[in-house]
Amino acid sequence: MKFRLKITIFAVIIGVLLIPAYFILQTYGVFQKEKVLSDYALAVDVNGKSYEAWPLINSFAAMDKEEDNRQLYYRVDMNHIQYLFHIAYQEFDVLPSEDNPYLAGTVSYQSTENEYVKSEKQYTNAKDFTTVLNFYNKDKEVIYTYQNTGKGDGQLVQSIIHQGMSRSSNGGSEAARDPYINVTALFHDKLDIDVKLDVDEEHKVVTIRMNKAEAR
Repeated sequence: MKFRLKITIFAVIIGVLLIPAYFILQTYGVFQKEKVLSDYALAVDVNGKSYEAWPLINSFAAMDKEEDNRQLYYRVDMNHIQYLFHIAYQEFDVLPSEDNPYLAGTVSYQSTENEYVKSEKQYTNAKDFTTVLNFYNKDKEVIYTYQNTGKGDGQLVQSIIHQGMSRSSNGGSEAARDPYINVTALFHDKLDIDVKLDVDEEHKVVTIRMNKAEAR
């Protein structure tokens, strides 16, 4: 009986310790299936070569941890998300450079009148409104609308924790959690564009490839 009692007490103690540990690890994104790309250079594929994607920012991009059919995510509330549409529509040039031995140069986005993401107010009456982000295709048709709450919307936008990064809040600090849109799903469903990621772990480069969607 004493042995069983000791085992029971030990199990209870372990359970008490594991529960808060689980929630702490969950808070810092250990169990989420995505990771923010702050440890990688973000690049664009052009004819099999990788070019720096700036002003797209690696810490505002994320991908699935699992290697199969990785999805690309980007902070939905950042203006430079527009440049992903420029890549999809091939509205860019490349500037070859040998400065970085792991990249073939940089991408230069063409000046265009097209605005693919616009922040707009939706009025419920003469005084009250909500702010939404409307996403447009090249024909200036709305393809997706996100109510700009800073949270996931249960559809294409989800909250992703930037692991290892904290943010001040209400006099304390908490893990940085931000809304990211699933670019892979949006572009495939609405623009007929396939978005693939090539991940070079050795040289820390994530390269975005975009092509017309394959027939299914």
